[in-house]
Amino acid sequence: MFPTVFIQKLPRELSDHNPLIVSSAKSHHLKHLPFRFETSWLKHPEFLDKVKEIWTTPCRAEVALDKIQIKLKKFKQYFKGWGFNIQGENRKLRASLHKELAVLETLEEEAPLPLLSIQRKVEIQCNIMKLLEEEELYWLKRSHDKWLHEGDNNTEYFHRIANGRKRCSKIVSFKDGDVTMEGTPNLLNHATDFYKTLFGPENNIPFPLTEDLWDGSELVSENDNDLLTRSFSEEEIKAALFPMEKK
Repeated sequence: MFPTVFIQKLPRELSDHNPLIVSSAKSHHLKHLPFRFETSWLKHPEFLDKVKEIWTTPCRAEVALDKIQIKLKKFKQYFKGWGFNIQGENRKLRASLHKELAVLETLEEEAPLPLLSIQRKVEIQCNIMKLLEEEELYWLKRSHDKWLHEGDNNTEYFHRIANGRKRCSKIVSFKDGDVTMEGTPNLLNHATDFYKTLFGPENNIPFPLTEDLWDGSELVSENDNDLLTRSFSEEEIKAALFPMEKK
């Protein structure tokens, strides 16, 4: 009835039961994914050194804000590919550990394992646990759920929460009075026009501004004007960004 469906027994990673996986053999097309900072990167031994190397590399820009933007762009470009490579290496490592653990379990079912094999089995399970912790942090970040602490192996729960948030945050239509707008182009045009009207200049303003509207004591001095219009310094940008709450 279902010729493409197959079932596979997986090795026992942490439990004393073998999990089963059912596959429909359907392929899914990958979408263009935006850059996201992963909390699990902080536990990688190469991460902080690479961040320091990128941040201390000189860049050509006269304004401090431009320097920050260039460094952030370099950070994004590098770690987006670096993150995908780490995920691919972890998947390969986990598959290799699964395969080796399955072989040890098969041998264990036939006869007691020697001491070296038992030690190797424990080492494999510890490595798998470390990979599961990184996966849990990955889905915890996407779920935005804070009432469960990390370390509880709630990966499936976080996965469901993340997918649920994605479904809930999707806008399929707008209603403006009696008019209902649907379709991505119409939604984008409506949102663009709305914010242009909200933040744009008013038409036919009946309140004219003249040079004698304020007296001298109410005007901004030349020094104050220079201070307000000068470019941001790198120290000011750091003071504004670095104290922000970590999420």
